[in-house]
Amino acid sequence: MQDLQLSATERTPEIKFSTSEKTLFISGESYPEDVSSFYGELIQVCESLSSSDLDSLDVTVSLIYMNSSSVKAFYRIFEGLDKAKKDGKSINLTWECQDDDDIIEELGEDFIDRFPDLNIEIKKV
Repeated sequence: MQDLQLSATERTPEIKFSTSEKTLFISGESYPEDVSSFYGELIQVCESLSSSDLDSLDVTVSLIYMNSSSVKAFYRIFEGLDKAKKDGKSINLTWECQDDDDIIEELGEDFIDRFPDLNIEIKKV
């Protein structure tokens, strides 16, 4: 499993996945022109976590906007994280939102409902 680093653009978030630090950080806005292409590698990483040597992963998602296609990609990302957790990996997931951003907060709550085993923590920043 290799590290993954993508710089933020106007339409895409910064993504930093580090195997040595056991962290995944996603931050910014998410409305890429081609969601499958942008998130494809990250989805593969998350789907392969169960069979990897990583025993734990600290995930922080800090988005200020995401379109509906990105939401679908995050369901796939979280499915991989959820499977890894169910297979015995320690997954800690923090969903950060602005104090006054009800939309992103509610989206985090939707993910909590869909993936209760992930124990997603919503943190207002």
